[in-house]
Amino acid sequence: MSANPFSAAGQLFRIPDYRRLWVAGALTGMTRWLEFIALGIFAYELTRSPPLVALLAVIRIAPYLLLGFFIGALADRFDRRQLLVVTSFSLALVTLTMTVLTATGHATYTTVAVVTFLSGISWTIDMPVRRRLVVDAAGEANIASALGFDNATTYATRALGPLMGGATYQLLGIEGIYALIALSYLISTEMAVRLTPTPRSIQADDAPRGILAALSIPRELIFNRRFAIIMGITLVHNLCSFPFLTMVPVISQKDFMLAPYLVGAMSSLEGIGGTLGAILVGVMASERTLFRFYFLGPVAMLTFVLLLSFNLTVPMAIPSLILMGAAAASFSATQYALVHVSAPPEHRGRATGVLSMFIGSAMLGHYIAGQLFGAYPSPIAMRIIAGGGLIAMGVLGLLWITSPGRAQKAATATG
Repeated sequence: MSANPFSAAGQLFRIPDYRRLWVAGALTGMTRWLEFIALGIFAYELTRSPPLVALLAVIRIAPYLLLGFFIGALADRFDRRQLLVVTSFSLALVTLTMTVLTATGHATYTTVAVVTFLSGISWTIDMPVRRRLVVDAAGEANIASALGFDNATTYATRALGPLMGGATYQLLGIEGIYALIALSYLISTEMAVRLTPTPRSIQADDAPRGILAALSIPRELIFNRRFAIIMGITLVHNLCSFPFLTMVPVISQKDFMLAPYLVGAMSSLEGIGGTLGAILVGVMASERTLFRFYFLGPVAMLTFVLLLSFNLTVPMAIPSLILMGAAAASFSATQYALVHVSAPPEHRGRATGVLSMFIGSAMLGHYIAGQLFGAYPSPIAMRIIAGGGLIAMGVLGLLWITSPGRAQKAATATG
């Protein structure tokens, strides 16, 4: 990083391709959370069934688990710019179709579920395709700051989405929301079309030879202990840390007795903290400190959950959720960057595909959290989640410290 990190951020945004990819990420991030809130409201109006509404969250995450590795393999083998164009334009067509169906009264729960699954595919594609293009545009030397500021935008949209989703739905209706989403995807398509084409020589060097090679997990990843530890931390976060955040509306209503609009405000606190945390990561992180931010993020978040469980009140929850958001951003802002620098160029798409499959474990995490908060008082459920997660993180930290790669680097540094 340069002596003035904010100047470095300004230099990033002067790169045309980085700017275009940032705009595309900001637009798709906003549409995700608009759709997330609006679809929940619309699905409940259609079905009057909370379980069917909750099922949409599982459907949205399912592509990570089912298609994550396949999508990562595609990113290794094909032009990522063209993949981004095709994905953005296809989603624009899907959402235009939903605009017509909702406006004419022909939308059903089944169509909502199908569109939710397709949206989940776009979430899965973002990491191996758009974020890899972000790194290509910014350069390897700027990977931490480039992804940090990109992730800050994602968190900002997450903070605004819950606040805007309900109001936009009331003002424009579901058909108006889908029209806005379609427009956003069309603009994202235009941004992707204007990206600088990747030279064919670079694509050929990175692409694995043969279909079987493209769809197999490389030995370099299977037997890479450090990569396995990174996946282990991802698993803990998606089983313990992230599912807790989805319980915030439950705690807000069950324990705090808050009105619906205050539930939305409470849920947005994590996004506010995440925005600030991601900006700090973008300013402070470097390739050397990526793992430190990645590891300490879940540790700090689970610690805040544990501490909050001993004084579960609104005054304590407000700063705790902001700090949890910042800690979660420390994890997510460095997630792709750490996998990117840990894998050879020809394996990065599939490495990200493996990561997506581990992210898909959040489906199990949501189920476990729901069962715990249903069976126990909220403070007890929080202690079980936080305690189990912290024990697992302690084991993973010890494994990292004693990993051969780290020991070799230490010996080189002192030799």
